[in-house]
Amino acid sequence: MKTLFATIIAALIFVSCGTTPKESNTESDPKTAEEKKSSEANTSFADGQYLINSNLSTCNWVGTEITTETHTGTVNIYKGSTSVMNNSVSSGFIAMDMSSLDVTDLTGSSKERLQRHLKSEDFFGVEKFPFAELKLESIKSKGGSSTAGGILNIRGISHPIAFPISVSQDGNQLTLDGDMTFDRSKYDVKFRSGSFPKIFPNLGDKLINDDITISFHIVAES
Repeated sequence: MKTLFATIIAALIFVSCGTTPKESNTESDPKTAEEKKSSEANTSFADGQYLINSNLSTCNWVGTEITTETHTGTVNIYKGSTSVMNNSVSSGFIAMDMSSLDVTDLTGSSKERLQRHLKSEDFFGVEKFPFAELKLESIKSKGGSSTAGGILNIRGISHPIAFPISVSQDGNQLTLDGDMTFDRSKYDVKFRSGSFPKIFPNLGDKLINDDITISFHIVAES
């Protein structure tokens, strides 16, 4: 059985959830180009508290083995919120339901076996640690791009993390899209990790890469 660890929250981040804008043949117009640049750099949002709509939010994960074998899946957003102060996102919190871990690249018994393994103590231990959490502490923008900084908690272990993010607003909805990559070995997820040679010696082509990528699309409403 090929197994693979991959998560969160989630989320938290996080396969891109947005769509790529179509190129415009009006780019040569200096005014149009300037308006586009201004729009991309806009980080001004309406102050207030925004609650995450878990039904509209998604979180996808991707994990790989050293053989380039790839597994993909989803995890549900449980709850969360984000705050805007002085027209900028000042903080946020996202909780992911680890018991909802789903594998999307397999079917039938193979899918069920991998899902059970990911939820076991070999990986996330969801019975003891039912939630993963991302605490968003800042979003800094420069040159039309933004970077989020915060604390990621998995299996009760917390570490700082930073990742690219984009934020937009439409009416009372605030949308956050991001791709977050984290090192699972830092969160005591050891199964077939090269970071624990005494536990898993001579893994060869059975090694599972430590880096996990999470793509998230978070919709929060005031």
